[in-house]
Amino acid sequence: MPFRALLKNLVESVPGAHDAVLLDWEGETVDLYSTGENDDHVKFVGAHHGVLLDAVKRIGENTGAGDVKHVVIKSEKVDFVTAPVHEGYCIVLTVDPGLHMARLSIELERTIKELRSEMGF
Repeated sequence: MPFRALLKNLVESVPGAHDAVLLDWEGETVDLYSTGENDDHVKFVGAHHGVLLDAVKRIGENTGAGDVKHVVIKSEKVDFVTAPVHEGYCIVLTVDPGLHMARLSIELERTIKELRSEMGF
């Protein structure tokens, strides 16, 4: 299944999700799915969150907390969820503020497994 189809399935399976972008280690977009019309905005947001995820992963490693599953940044108008897929790759989602995280976590883990398989990891 192509990456875009997996990202689309993720967004459509979580009420309140709007965008999902798969990024590589340089913050470059591998693929994305957006319910809006501004793909450039999604790419910009994604690139910056990949850098943030790397910093949080180092904190987890240095404190013995273990692997980071995902990072949530809550803001006034939108929340951002960033999750590692495999070494050097991550997903960034934009969702409605206050979205119920349990459903999102389940769908995110499912999508990550499918992406890893599709990528040969």
